[in-house]
Amino acid sequence: MNNFAKIIEMQRGDIKFAYVQNDEINYLGLFDQFLAEEGHHEILDPSDKIERYTYLINHNNTKFIFKIDGGVEHRLERKIIAKITGDFYFNLIYKLAKMSLDKCDVAYELYLVAFDQKTKRHYMIFNFIEGRSLKWEEMKTYGNQIKNCVEKLHSYNLVSNDIHGGNFILTPDGKIKAIDLTNSGFIWLTKANDAIELRDRFNIKIKVPFLAMAFKEFAHGFKRLSRKLRGKED
Repeated sequence: MNNFAKIIEMQRGDIKFAYVQNDEINYLGLFDQFLAEEGHHEILDPSDKIERYTYLINHNNTKFIFKIDGGVEHRLERKIIAKITGDFYFNLIYKLAKMSLDKCDVAYELYLVAFDQKTKRHYMIFNFIEGRSLKWEEMKTYGNQIKNCVEKLHSYNLVSNDIHGGNFILTPDGKIKAIDLTNSGFIWLTKANDAIELRDRFNIKIKVPFLAMAFKEFAHGFKRLSRKLRGKED
């Protein structure tokens, strides 16, 4: 059984780890096993981004998602923000662990994060959520659940920052869970992105800080004006 109260951090060679202590599953061993068999697992949702892969793995009749993110951030402002806020995935495992401890079941669980300091690759092991992604028209149908889901994520300083049906899973028992979350950057501002997308695309209203909304509304308006002046479509 998972003990989200205890996350172990360790360094092994060039790789830094943070993983959830588990009485039944050795996530460090699962990581080693995957690397030894890399290329022999089912790949899910191939990304058009270089060095970003998501695999489905099966361990003792339990499904897991194994993700590799080899993307290196080249934008200076993102590098500065990362220095201030810390490693995205290592922050994420602690926030999702806190949600699990609180029995806030609106997102996935993250069991292991590893960063190879030599190759600059991140590795993650998530739980596999049974179900299917929502269709665009279903976003309004499940509007109350989505509103509740996003508001709970925000209470843990987690955001989607990309609101669409593909980032919400409808489970067989009718629950909505969010996937592909972010916790990097200035979260109080990014929450406003979620609020604007929910409002403008699906007429779902959530509360976020007034100043964040005002800043993002101005930024979005300026961007639209800039694109219009350059003759580009929205």
